[in-house]
Amino acid sequence: MDLNWIEDFLVLCKCGNFRISAEQRFVSQPAFSRRINSLEVWAGAKLIDRSSQPVQLTDAGKLFKPVAQEIVRLAHLSRHEIQARIREEGEKIRFSTLSTLAQFFVPSWLKNLQPDIESELFSVRTDFSDVGDYLCALDEGEVDFFICYEDPSEIVLNDMKRYTSLHLDIEMLVPVVSPDSKGKPRWWLPSNPEGVIPYLQTQFTPSLWPVKHHLDERYGSLKFLTVYEATIATALSQMAREGYGVAWVPLSIVINDLENGRLVRAGDENDDIELHIKIYRNANIIAPQAEKFWQVLLQRNQS
Repeated sequence: MDLNWIEDFLVLCKCGNFRISAEQRFVSQPAFSRRINSLEVWAGAKLIDRSSQPVQLTDAGKLFKPVAQEIVRLAHLSRHEIQARIREEGEKIRFSTLSTLAQFFVPSWLKNLQPDIESELFSVRTDFSDVGDYLCALDEGEVDFFICYEDPSEIVLNDMKRYTSLHLDIEMLVPVVSPDSKGKPRWWLPSNPEGVIPYLQTQFTPSLWPVKHHLDERYGSLKFLTVYEATIATALSQMAREGYGVAWVPLSIVINDLENGRLVRAGDENDDIELHIKIYRNANIIAPQAEKFWQVLLQRNQS
């Protein structure tokens, strides 16, 4: 069954004349008649009473008319929705990133870019289990860009033939802890406290979250015991507020807590860790809308 047959039928229902209906459908009258015949064969009944002028609907035709109208309505509605979805997907810029960056960096970064970019459609995925999965999504075209902290080891994201990157911003990781009754830090790391120090650890690929390397180099003589792990930095800051231990978390997350005294530094500024936020793309897979977005980023980096 052809949708054109049903549309022919509805035009014939409206004007009651084969010749005029054929003209309105931009086909010859014999071709129009064959299409109505084909519809009747498909329906298994005569739909048009040709013995009168204008032609009339048979009882079967009267039953079929509202069904035909609904079929055409749904068909055109579905086509419109499909085309809209295709346009939307073509215009959408798809990111993947870590949960912390999705919460505390991406929204303000996109808002800052808004005057220079055409698209207002974005998707941000944070549901991949590790960096390898994020890169697979980039390589397979599931996302256009991967935003993450720079790989200090230069091992994971060092394939320059495959990945190109741009620097976006700098984030500082600061060591925080809950204050004691006097408002002082429960553990002050520069004083080299004795005993075990409870440590709140972020579950990121080590090369992309360099706290362990920092602890080994700067505080190799101290004893840190991991008492809590989480993939979201906000969970660590909450546990730190409750007094569970020391955590290195992005300053953007805890700046208010530091100002109001709910958290205090566990070390001075020399204990902060500088992280570079970068955006990566697969140079061999890039959608047109994503390419326009990339050019905006290039221009901004050069200015």
